[in-house]
Amino acid sequence: MKRIASALIISALSASLSTAADFLEPFEHIHLSKSGAPYVHSFGIEPAFTGRDLFIDHTYRVGNGVAEHESEIELEWAFTKRLGMIVELPYVWEDEEGEATGSGFGDLAIVPRALLIESERFLLTAQMEVVLPTGSSRFGGETAIAPGIAMWNDLGKGWTLNSGIAIEHGFDADETELVYGVGLVKSFGKKAADHADHAGHSHATAGLFHLHLEVTGSTPLNGADKGDINLEGLVGVSYGVISGLDIRAGYLFPLTTPKDFDKGFNGGLVFHF
Repeated sequence: MKRIASALIISALSASLSTAADFLEPFEHIHLSKSGAPYVHSFGIEPAFTGRDLFIDHTYRVGNGVAEHESEIELEWAFTKRLGMIVELPYVWEDEEGEATGSGFGDLAIVPRALLIESERFLLTAQMEVVLPTGSSRFGGETAIAPGIAMWNDLGKGWTLNSGIAIEHGFDADETELVYGVGLVKSFGKKAADHADHAGHSHATAGLFHLHLEVTGSTPLNGADKGDINLEGLVGVSYGVISGLDIRAGYLFPLTTPKDFDKGFNGGLVFHF
């Protein structure tokens, strides 16, 4: 019996793994899986699914005498169905008590990625984030790499899960940390059948409303803070206004002490190409 179960698991996994030909399959922008579950972007977790999307986000955090605004442009571009890249560029304004107000660009991040496993209810993508020291000395200037994976799960009844984990190493500071996140999404609105084509795929997002619950964090793997757990939570919503345009907003709060901030807010637009 154990041998039969193991054979079935291996067979299912083999069927899901990508072949060389799969990586060259043309990209098609879809918003629903074959099971009818929506592919929804979390706020602070990279998606396992590929896409062609432009994000314009603004985040505000306040606490410990510091008020920080960060605007970020993020482009997700799929070259094929399974191969893509993410490019991120932030700009930061910071007002600290007793210090002059400062602003400047953060570091440019480039994230090549490949969808390795695809099934009806599960996706797994491997990626390698490369951070280039293009930012100002106050808000950037660090060279880093962060290999990791991103996963998507259809939990059923409108619930989906985005999760990811990576090991980030900063070369200039010689610091390494574990970075991770989990995002639970509950979707409301039109059923999959109202959106999907004959293959079960969908290009429509208008009218779909999503509730987001997220936890993201990091743990240093070396240095004086080795082993410390730093977590923050987010409660947010997103809505498909028209086909190709989503709006979203979220409330940020610390989950561990000492707190880096007291509270924060995130708002933005997502354009689908």
